[in-house]
Amino acid sequence: MVMDSISFYAQQIKKHYPDLEIETIILNQQGQYNDVLVINHAWVFRFAKVPVAARTLRQEVVILQNLQDRISLTIPNPIYYNIEEDAVGEAFMGYKMIPGKPLWTDDFQNISDLEIRKGIAVQLSGFLNELHHIPVHEVIPIELPWADTRKEWVNIYERIQAKLYAYMRPDARQQVSKHFEDFLDNPDLYKFEPVLRHGDFGTNNILYDPWNLSVVGIIDFGGTGLGDPAIDFAGLLISYGETLYEQCYAVYPEMEQALKRARFYCGTFALEEALFGIENGDQTAFQNGMVKYV
Repeated sequence: MVMDSISFYAQQIKKHYPDLEIETIILNQQGQYNDVLVINHAWVFRFAKVPVAARTLRQEVVILQNLQDRISLTIPNPIYYNIEEDAVGEAFMGYKMIPGKPLWTDDFQNISDLEIRKGIAVQLSGFLNELHHIPVHEVIPIELPWADTRKEWVNIYERIQAKLYAYMRPDARQQVSKHFEDFLDNPDLYKFEPVLRHGDFGTNNILYDPWNLSVVGIIDFGGTGLGDPAIDFAGLLISYGETLYEQCYAVYPEMEQALKRARFYCGTFALEEALFGIENGDQTAFQNGMVKYV
């Protein structure tokens, strides 16, 4: 099955870029939204594996093309892409591989030098500060939808109740209900100025140099769009903890005021993974998301 997928994806690439010599292919199918191919140990190709990823690929390519040279950290620069078709398995983008490893939580915790940790906080908050202050309407030549609205969170909450509550312990259902209703009933918590936010600012998309112990790049802008900056803040908070989050204030003071929203979002990530799993037939995502609720 893996070889069939590799052959199919290779055919799609050659269909659009016949002059690209493909010598080696490594396939990673573990992502929820995309299959990832490493071509010739030098190029990363992402193929949409679910309809929503295929539909947003065009937006991602346009955003990345127009963010080049506006962000200090390295980000993907799409050189190869098919965004004319939005069919699953056919829509793709390819970019030069960014050297580095994902900065997993355990890797960060194993860094004993507090100054190095602080330096990572400065890099990550600096990236978010740059991204969130991009003048979107001047830089991005397409209309971007506004995400993270109260209406959207009401919809997510209703789907969680309808599709996940039957699998939860009674006390877990009560905790989730309180978590959402406290947020939805407080208008001050979802009043924010929409910014260009990454949307999936977690450990697997933050690349670091394990020798120099510094962040070298940010990847996967598939969820990038207009929305609440606290979505990205929450990614930092849940990945690396309160101390790093507080160290970010010196670079990005608004993070302190957004802490309550960030904490709310932290409490939704696992539920959203479970919801994705049950709605897309991904049993692994469903089980991973439901671990602490069953």
